Amino acid sequence: MRNAMERSPTTMKRPRLTYLLLGFLQCVAITAHAQETPASPFSSVHLSGGGFFTGNESLFRQDVALLTPGSTLLAGGLADHDYDSDPYEEEGAGLFEAGIGLLPFRKSDRSGPELRLGFLYAGRNELAGYFSRTTRTPYDTLTSSQTGEVYYVDSVHRSTYAVQYSAERFGLNAALTWSTKGRWSIYGGVGLAGGLLMNARTEVYRSIFDSVDGPTSGPGDGYYGRYNNGASESFRNGTGWWVSLYTPIGLDFRIARKGEFWGRMHLYTELRPQLLFQGTPELGTGTSFGLQQVFGVRFTP
Repeated sequence: MRNAMERSPTTMKRPRLTYLLLGFLQCVAITAHAQETPASPFSSVHLSGGGFFTGNESLFRQDVALLTPGSTLLAGGLADHDYDSDPYEEEGAGLFEAGIGLLPFRKSDRSGPELRLGFLYAGRNELAGYFSRTTRTPYDTLTSSQTGEVYYVDSVHRSTYAVQYSAERFGLNAALTWSTKGRWSIYGGVGLAGGLLMNARTEVYRSIFDSVDGPTSGPGDGYYGRYNNGASESFRNGTGWWVSLYTPIGLDFRIARKGEFWGRMHLYTELRPQLLFQGTPELGTGTSFGLQQVFGVRFTP
């Protein structure tokens, strides 16, 4: 009996030491796991589409010869034709963009601004110019049998040459944005995009229209006529570059307040006023004010 009572205190201490040791090891494991798996900087992935507007740019008459070397249709420079440039001020190209969002400045008490990185593609913005010439020659004289009034009928010859330059836009995009909190949020920031102008080409179209003015027709009308001698040429142009400095301004909406999937899905629309720099071997360097406009979906982890 005495021996049993003497071993009792030691036996009771061992479980306590074991529990303390296990608790200590568990704390160490939790701390080590937290240090090995810090908060991920990844914040979102996005996919969007929209339009890319380059602003008011013109194709000048002296540029046409640089874009169409050796042209048969434009031989001699068409000095007897008038020329008008058609700036693509309001014509946008389709825009596609995909990318991810990061939180490189995340702190324990705040997430900080989001850094968005992505790839974008924009279709062809067309830059066009037109040569035109109209000649009129006396064709016939008509006299009214009722009033005796004399009408003059002219033969009208119109020739038109359309020159259209275009290129596809490939590039990378980076933007730093700050946003408000909530299911509906607004955001803004600064952005930089740039890349290459590829698959550039210039196309030339010629059309000739011969007509006869009727007795009551105006200077631009044709009593009857027909097109003839239609022809076209195509020229491959060199690869260029482009850089865009822009300000993203957008509205974001989270589709659902709860849910493993829909609670992480966002819809957003964004405007990007931009200062655009671009250059090509034939046209040199130009600067314009333009706009990007996108609508897309964003998924957050």
